Amino acid sequence: MTPTTADASPPFGLMIVEGEDVIRLGLWTGIRQQLGIEPLVFHDGHGLITYLENTPLDEEHTPWIVLCDAQLTVNDATTPWLWQWLKQHYPALRIILTVRPAALELVSLAQQAAVEGIYHRNTALSDLLAGILAIAQGEIVYTVTPPQPPLSMLFPNPWDRWRYQVLQQGLGEMDAWLQALDQHLGRATLSPLERLVCEGRHREIRAARWLVSRFLPQPSQTPPRPVVSPVRPQIEIISQLVDRCLQRMQSDLLNLTSQPLELEVLILPQRRELLYTILRQWDLLVRTLQATPPSIEFLHQRGNPLLQDLWEQSLREFFRPYRFALGSDADLIEELLTERETVVSVYLKRIPFVAEMLAHLLVQQPLTLHQQTYRYGTAAALEILDALLDHWLLTVANGIVYPLLNRCCYSAVIQQTFFQPQYISTREIERFRNALSWHYRWQCWVKEPQNIFESRLVLLRLTERGIQELALTVPRQRELMQLEGIPYALTLALEARDALAPPVRAVVAWVGKGVVYLLTQVIGRGLGLIGRGILQGIGQSVGSGWSRAEAPKNSSKF
Repeated sequence: MTPTTADASPPFGLMIVEGEDVIRLGLWTGIRQQLGIEPLVFHDGHGLITYLENTPLDEEHTPWIVLCDAQLTVNDATTPWLWQWLKQHYPALRIILTVRPAALELVSLAQQAAVEGIYHRNTALSDLLAGILAIAQGEIVYTVTPPQPPLSMLFPNPWDRWRYQVLQQGLGEMDAWLQALDQHLGRATLSPLERLVCEGRHREIRAARWLVSRFLPQPSQTPPRPVVSPVRPQIEIISQLVDRCLQRMQSDLLNLTSQPLELEVLILPQRRELLYTILRQWDLLVRTLQATPPSIEFLHQRGNPLLQDLWEQSLREFFRPYRFALGSDADLIEELLTERETVVSVYLKRIPFVAEMLAHLLVQQPLTLHQQTYRYGTAAALEILDALLDHWLLTVANGIVYPLLNRCCYSAVIQQTFFQPQYISTREIERFRNALSWHYRWQCWVKEPQNIFESRLVLLRLTERGIQELALTVPRQRELMQLEGIPYALTLALEARDALAPPVRAVVAWVGKGVVYLLTQVIGRGLGLIGRGILQGIGQSVGSGWSRAEAPKNSSKF
């Protein structure tokens, strides 16, 4: 199916709800040029709802289609998502959703709500336009499938789960062999003997695959999880976390730690705006996951992708007004996103207790940390959640500033817009970048292995004075077993020092005592005797000299 031209205008109406300016402009331009219609464009769901309540839709252009982000929300407790609200109040509208990676849990909920189209956020415009035409003709198009439940839910029995994994791996290898043989048999240059051998091997593999599939355990029939609306206590606790974090951001955000931070280079208004942006995206992420509370296994498996999506969406939102600040056709956001792999490995992977924190907020699982168990809703749990949220935000913020320092630090526009005056100097910015580079090398090779070996976790914390460090004692045995190279050698050196220190101290103490005895009891006494003899000799010499001096005087008297 190909999009129509402007000469043949499709008999349907289209409304776009998109918050990102560049995407909104691209959709409007592409739809207008390719489909020949002028879509109605709205910045948010509130604008669309206001329009629908005050303006009747043109009946000549039916059906009406709404294209929007799946994470757009409305102020309604029963239908928190925009598309839910539209389906309830305007069931004649046909809705197409674009889904981000962090919002895959909404797919099954959207399918239950009879949404007509679901696409990935990064779908090509040509595919999206073809889908709009198909949905306008009454078709239902789902290009995104909901995430599969974890194996522990499909196979509660560990033996069945292990059998399924092993046999599934074997079936995958057989499918690869069959595909390779099909391609090989398609060659016209094969000799009759070679073709006969390949066909026999093909039959053998198919027979083996049939036999293995008979032993493949079948997943247990698990009932679909009920749709759980956000619970009021959860919303209150998350609101408390956000409000308390906003209060801590009112400080000057000075770096009071022992390490350089990328945030230092930004002026104070940009520093606060960046943290506000990340906090808003974090709040949106948690509310998205609340719509269909995920399992603990899902959070452990999707922790890093969720962090990566938070980083990317925060970066896009923060730098959106400056997207073309570099001039010409350069895209600042796309330039910064090229550092994604480095940011993930250096910053995001080191954020601790991501799954545990989300599980505590979403399913009220007790949080075990710092040799204590924090129950949901307690004041102590709120304090530790504050610390984890601060570290989360500050680490993501440093990961957003890092590509700016690495890619665009010499741009005059970037320096004047973001950097503090002292960092506009080339010498100062190079000194700061070198300090960061040395810090991360020292952190990777020395400090972090030492912290792991000592079961110490250092978090960045927002306080009234600024950014400070908070040290916690947590088990890190799994990380210790994964160390290798120089970090592992350092832990061995620390262990050797700890093992050798007591006997070395004992030997040194014993030798010290021997030296003290030798100096005081042997050499000291010898020196004392020598001094005593010298004094006695001096006394005798003085006495004999005195006697010789008195003898002539006594003889002269007579």
